[in-house]
Amino acid sequence: MRALIAGLALLALAGCGTDDDQQQARHATERFYAAVRAHDAAEACAALSEDVLRAIDPCSRSVTGLKLQGGPVVSARVFITNALVELQGGEYVFLGREPGGWKVDAAGCRFAQGKPQSRPADCEVQG
Repeated sequence: MRALIAGLALLALAGCGTDDDQQQARHATERFYAAVRAHDAAEACAALSEDVLRAIDPCSRSVTGLKLQGGPVVSARVFITNALVELQGGEYVFLGREPGGWKVDAAGCRFAQGKPQSRPADCEVQG
């Protein structure tokens, strides 16, 4: 999974995607973090991708214990069906486009030091 996260980061850094895609990814991230802060498990789980939901079953118990720092969105980069959102404080969120919109694939991510192509991310939650 770490290789996938590093690969998604490199793709996202390419910066493709429309302003609307970037706004939707930004809003999906903000909704997820707000739901986690409010301990609204139903809303937080609804923001997660199918892969994450399978990995953290049962979701409702898992999301209420997340230790996410969050903060205002610094940037959102989109590459076709993947997005990388950077939050103030150095946390990152990876999202994927699903039929219902942008869903969180990994959150609370921080990159290890090193060259970009070899910087795996450690994430609080991921699929």
